[in-house]
Amino acid sequence: MKRLVLLVLIVVAFAALMFTSCTRVDSADSTPDTSMTTSSVTVEPTTIITIPAPPETEPDAIPTEAKHLFDKKVPIALMINNTASARPQSGIGQAKLIYQMMTEGRTTRLLMFTDVDEGVLGPVRSARPAYLDLVVQYNALYTYAGNGSVIGASPVNDLVRRVDALGAAGRLFYRMPHRKAPHNLYIKAESIYVFGEKRAPVELSEPLPGLMIREAFVQPDGGEEVARIDYRFNKPSESFRYDESKKMYTKYNGDVLLVDELTKEPVEVGNVFLIHVPHELMPNGVHIKIDWIGSGEALYFTGGKMYDVTWSKKSHSAPMVFELNGEKLVLNPGLTWIVVLDGQANRTVVFD
Repeated sequence: MKRLVLLVLIVVAFAALMFTSCTRVDSADSTPDTSMTTSSVTVEPTTIITIPAPPETEPDAIPTEAKHLFDKKVPIALMINNTASARPQSGIGQAKLIYQMMTEGRTTRLLMFTDVDEGVLGPVRSARPAYLDLVVQYNALYTYAGNGSVIGASPVNDLVRRVDALGAAGRLFYRMPHRKAPHNLYIKAESIYVFGEKRAPVELSEPLPGLMIREAFVQPDGGEEVARIDYRFNKPSESFRYDESKKMYTKYNGDVLLVDELTKEPVEVGNVFLIHVPHELMPNGVHIKIDWIGSGEALYFTGGKMYDVTWSKKSHSAPMVFELNGEKLVLNPGLTWIVVLDGQANRTVVFD
């Protein structure tokens, strides 16, 4: 009898031990495999619709009678030739945002953002690395003519939506006979959008964060009266001159008024910024390098007045934003032209 009781106790203890072990194994197996989950949601660059702002970025508060600069389609970002041989340029009168920056030999090119449905744009020139952070802030269709090997090392290279004349989009570009190469390469806006749509949607489900623009002109408080802004990268000097009747600036290269090549109408600018940022050279000793992540001071001109503002860019893909008196700046109607100055050009700035 004692042997039977002892045997029963051994069986019960063994069963309890097995139950405990099985419970532990089941509990461990029920833990999600986070490494598998992470790898299963990898997104290829070409499927990106919009580049989200960094987590620390607050959502844009849209003031009354204002909207985001790009709210219907991702913009086209064109590398536009800006030498005397390439002016006047086509489509510049319908642009929403232009960055003017140096390339080599103190010449400048224009990174022109537009979301027009159709029309001839150009002349188009080759890519430069210093422009890429500005392109991806709006997930733009970067339209250029070669030099891809130079921009390949950029940390945002995989985010760039390319429309390269020396790549798959080459057949979309064409040369015009009224100018000599390389100042005569053009493309149509509708061709760019059709090409871009094949790789990822171009229509926006929600506005792109970043710059906002008013529907009607509003003069900010304060400011200093300035009717003319002069600066120089090389000869000749350039200027913006204010027209009170239109509340717009016109752009001059020397004494030559800038017009749109197609419409022959003067290019009207509602907002002008002068930004001084350090310029360095890439390891190849040729191309300019600019570190855009950070913040700094800038001068803002609208309505014939000058204001001290600040700018900031929190990451490579985050939009550049401006603040006036500690509040996010909302632009006035019209084209916004941002002049990016190196130290030498900054010393040439004169106000009248």
